[in-house]
Amino acid sequence: MKAQPAPDKDRILLVDGSPDIHDAFRTMLIDDPHAQGKFELDCARDIHASLALMQQSVLAPLPYTLAFIGPSQKEEWTAIEIARQIWAVDSRVQIVICAERLDLSPDALFEAMGTMHGWLTLKTPLDRVEIIQLSHVLTQKWHLQRLAESPQGVNSAAEMTATENPVDASQINEQDLLRTLLDNSPDHIYFKDLQSRFLKCSKAQALQFGAASPAALIGKTDFDFFSEEHARPAYEDEQEILRTGQPMIGKAERETWKDGRAESWTLSTKMPLRNSAGVIIGTFGISKDITALKQTEAALAYHHDLLSTLMDNSPDSIFFKDLKSRFVKISRSELHNLLRLSISRYRAIHPGADEDALPSHLASVNEFEKYVIGKTDADLYGQDRAGEFCRDEEEILRTGKPIIEKSEKTVHPDGRVVWYLTTKSPWRDRHGKLIGTFGTSKNISELKEAERKIEEVQAQLLTAARLAGMAEIATNVLHNVGNVLNSVNVSADLIGAQLRASKLKGLARSVALMDTHADNLGQFLTQDSKGKLLPTYLRELARTLESEHEAITTELVALGGSVEHIKQVIATQQSYAGTPRVVESAKVDELLDDALRMHAVALTRHKVDVVKNYPTLPSLLLDRHRVLQVLVNLISNAKQALSAIADKRGFITLGAVLMDGPVLRITVTDNGEGIAPENLTRVFSHGFTTRKNGHGFGLHSCVLAAQEMGGSLHVHSDGPGQGASFILEIPVTVPTGSAR
Repeated sequence: MKAQPAPDKDRILLVDGSPDIHDAFRTMLIDDPHAQGKFELDCARDIHASLALMQQSVLAPLPYTLAFIGPSQKEEWTAIEIARQIWAVDSRVQIVICAERLDLSPDALFEAMGTMHGWLTLKTPLDRVEIIQLSHVLTQKWHLQRLAESPQGVNSAAEMTATENPVDASQINEQDLLRTLLDNSPDHIYFKDLQSRFLKCSKAQALQFGAASPAALIGKTDFDFFSEEHARPAYEDEQEILRTGQPMIGKAERETWKDGRAESWTLSTKMPLRNSAGVIIGTFGISKDITALKQTEAALAYHHDLLSTLMDNSPDSIFFKDLKSRFVKISRSELHNLLRLSISRYRAIHPGADEDALPSHLASVNEFEKYVIGKTDADLYGQDRAGEFCRDEEEILRTGKPIIEKSEKTVHPDGRVVWYLTTKSPWRDRHGKLIGTFGTSKNISELKEAERKIEEVQAQLLTAARLAGMAEIATNVLHNVGNVLNSVNVSADLIGAQLRASKLKGLARSVALMDTHADNLGQFLTQDSKGKLLPTYLRELARTLESEHEAITTELVALGGSVEHIKQVIATQQSYAGTPRVVESAKVDELLDDALRMHAVALTRHKVDVVKNYPTLPSLLLDRHRVLQVLVNLISNAKQALSAIADKRGFITLGAVLMDGPVLRITVTDNGEGIAPENLTRVFSHGFTTRKNGHGFGLHSCVLAAQEMGGSLHVHSDGPGQGASFILEIPVTVPTGSAR
């Protein structure tokens, strides 16, 4: 018999009737980097092909070490029958049976297969890491068992036919073979007695324990090196093997150390150690270090969790589609949107259906998620409405160029209109191959609705002025609305700028960066300087997107308040046609804050300081929107008065006090250009103004509003350059129960 050198690769046979299973095993054992190029894989589609390959292998220098019997077997032949016939050719090959369930009990299997230690069952569905780990362990077991066999027990005839210089079997020293294995194997190999004390071990095992040599471990136990957390279960496993004689195959173990070093992971196989009489005298085992694999799995799981957190919690819609525009993955918010749309569409198509009787896939978000994967926009929106979406995605696939921030309109069957600001980009695999599209959509329906309301308000203003035939009323309305529109425009500009500067593009760049390093993602994320920054960047991106959403929501609330004020300005002016004024409960400090907010950007831009000199007053019954109209005009007038000074810092002081009556007095004071004495009695006249671009409508409308509320508006100034103070006094009512 010739002593063969250690092969570069171990041969594995897969017996399965499905080409898809063949491809899956090739991906796991040939293409996967964790397989380390260690295996060669041959595939057989039926029992006859597998036996032919087995007969060829026993005559080859390197026979099969392991056979996987896959789950896709024909009905006329069972996995057990295949295993028995394989063993009839070569009884040494290790066998793993993959099946959803076994068609025989364990005892019946032992009897049918005639062995207790040469096979293993693996329940489907198959797991990549489990397949790779089992392949490493069982091929190592095959080599170890061959070394432990006597020369007469080896199929020397088959090996000698494949050698050019046969060597006499008597020249082989089993001790030399074992020593070579223990000295050179990178795996941890160990033999223990009945008390789990080390009898012999490999150099790799001694090195791991920090011992000077393997001899230094003799008589020691795992408790000398590991913490109780690991040593105790390992000891109990070995005692169970001693008690039952059953091996422990391919168990992943987390090792924690007494010396405080970082934990490690191994894939361990342990078996009973028997003497020549077959009596169990201890255990022996092989442990393969899989720490790097576990760390990679943890890193992948971490980044998977990051992506899942984003997909599950982002208020924006995120989606991935394949080359045929079918949904592959969808964020939770988009699922909710599509579910509402599908329910609406179903009820439009089935108007007589029971409100509570929905198809099962529309019953919950989880059921709908199963249904929607693999569907297209046409399946959900209908062919007509999905046409534009499909054309955009076809263009991206054709050119490889993204579509950035496109406004898309979706009309629901019930007539509800939803607007999205959408970005779509090409989706590529780790090799750069185009495999689909992905995108993000932000709901901007509130912004669109605000724009529509502004247009509606402007149309109402013109119509009201034309029908009433009152040019002065129309002029006053436009003037007052113009003041508020400044705030509306500022809010709209801020929202637009926030949308244009959105960090959503950073998500696309992050995904592209991960795709670029997909084949070495673990190494990239842990060793590359850019890769190390990526997890932190994704966390910050999630926080930034949340901040963007909060900022836009705040601006939309402000925008809605401004639009509401514009509507009330119109309603106020309609009082000329007999509409009664609206008296409501309001807090004066909030009213003053609202008026300042409408001018906040302009005041900041002109570096105007605002001094608030008003205490917390009780809620008062007053005409809220008329008071707000006056305040907006007075603050605008004060801001313009300050624009003419350059030698001092401008400031505006707002004051409020509740006097007997009760009468509310509000003052707006500035240190601007002041008013000449001869103009003090003219500033409230219609058409009077001292500014080149002025119209003389603002203060006139303010004094009219004050009079309509039963109050008055006065002005005081010490002269040019001395600033001015406007005093609004209106009667109010203190609601019952409010403290003065």
